[in-house]
Amino acid sequence: MRHVLPALFAITLALPVHAEQTVHQFSLYVSGIKAGNIRTDIRLNGSAFSVSGVLNPSSLLRTIRDVGYAGQSAGTHRNGTYSPRRYSAQTKTGSRNSQVKMRITDGIPSVDAYLPEREKRPHDITPADQKGVIDPLTAAATVFSDQTSKTLCNQMIDMFDGRRLSKLTLAPATIMGNSATCKGTYSRVAGFSPDDMQERVNFPFSLLYTRTDADTFRLMSFTTQTTFGSLRAKRK
Repeated sequence: MRHVLPALFAITLALPVHAEQTVHQFSLYVSGIKAGNIRTDIRLNGSAFSVSGVLNPSSLLRTIRDVGYAGQSAGTHRNGTYSPRRYSAQTKTGSRNSQVKMRITDGIPSVDAYLPEREKRPHDITPADQKGVIDPLTAAATVFSDQTSKTLCNQMIDMFDGRRLSKLTLAPATIMGNSATCKGTYSRVAGFSPDDMQERVNFPFSLLYTRTDADTFRLMSFTTQTTFGSLRAKRK
């Protein structure tokens, strides 16, 4: 679950009442069994954006692995592109609980805090060397937001969560009538433990969009592989 698009969401940020708000909610299923819910709340106010998100696991999923996520990100938004400037999150993966506060300036991250603290390890990477990254929540907002045929998929997104570098690779979309399918891969790149890298590096996923007007596509569902089964998310 720790690789799921991100990794995901909710703590609402207060913005002026005239801000444009879009809420995305998905039900999660692991091997066909209800596993929880994802919610993201994206707000645009001029060239500024904020996004909050939460992943709430079901009680059944908690018996398998204690996972969860709550985070928030904010920055600028121009021409459909999100450029985060600050990010904070609390994450549970089953093997670790962590809290992070991070700033991103011109695509270069600076970690203000990552808890619990620990001694440096051989696989650790230096945040300042990870130029051109965005945080996992902003990556989720990028994928969840409505797209046009020109912006749909066909991109690579480098993500940094404060310790680990990963990548989303999206192939060009296949559009058939009012539906569009995007194939992609989530890849662990650096900063992961040797055990994580030995366990698995690449996780394929598929996104299904539906046309809502002449040239707007909305994400309706996605599927991916996890370390404990196939996961499907369906828009509520």
